[in-house]
Amino acid sequence: MARLAGLVIGMAAAALLVAYLAFGWPVLVVGGPLFVGIVATVLVVALTERPRRALRDRRSGVTPDSPWRTAAERGEIPSAGLMSGFFEISPQTSVAPMGAQVPMQAGPSRPARPAGV
Repeated sequence: MARLAGLVIGMAAAALLVAYLAFGWPVLVVGGPLFVGIVATVLVVALTERPRRALRDRRSGVTPDSPWRTAAERGEIPSAGLMSGFFEISPQTSVAPMGAQVPMQAGPSRPARPAGV
């Protein structure tokens, strides 16, 4: 990672030097802040790479303390987790078999209005 960061900063410095030699000092007005921005960006990426890699390894289950490993892999009872029982089907009330007596339903209290009224 350090070699790649050095390469990027070196290429930015070389581009700024070539532009300065070709166009003179006005290039530094824009190129100077751009170069500082490139250096800052590369430093931030280099500093955050190690924690990001550790998080990726932790999520992939490479480390033994990964919370993403299954309960069986950790030696725990699988039904003792946060989502235990979430996908279990609850017992349902029994449904009358086909052809059984259906209770009468009350009809409308008033007849429907005629069309156009």
